[in-house]
Amino acid sequence: MGLGQVLDWFWEVLDVTRPRLSALEAWLEAQPRQILEGFALAYLDAADSLIDFSQGVHVDGAVWSEDSTEDLCMWVVGQGHRFWCSVVTGEWELAEAAQAYLGRPSPLSGEVTQWDQEVSAPEHRGYQSPAAIVYGVYRTRFAEDLHERLSDG
Repeated sequence: MGLGQVLDWFWEVLDVTRPRLSALEAWLEAQPRQILEGFALAYLDAADSLIDFSQGVHVDGAVWSEDSTEDLCMWVVGQGHRFWCSVVTGEWELAEAAQAYLGRPSPLSGEVTQWDQEVSAPEHRGYQSPAAIVYGVYRTRFAEDLHERLSDG
């Protein structure tokens, strides 16, 4: 996926609400079903564009697992459009982003935003990341599992 294939509104929402997870939660709660589905798909597409998770990212001489690589990529997306673009275009290596993700000193450390984990709805606890909150909001609003909905479509 190229730079222009992730919807602009998706990046605007992340950039405007960051670092307040409750602000993202409130925005998602006000949107129709199709926008929540689009948000989730855009998040996944942006993360998928960074690396094939099954290849793993090489960090400190080790190859990360598929799950750890996916977690890293989701975190990169949550850092916003500018950060994500820098990794997609190769300005920053994914391994450099991993150092920042781990909280280690990195040239990217100054670019990192730590999202708070505060949510307004108690039923959204457990979905406390910018990548996951859409799934909690969707379940609360529509009594459906968004993962299943997206895999059926």
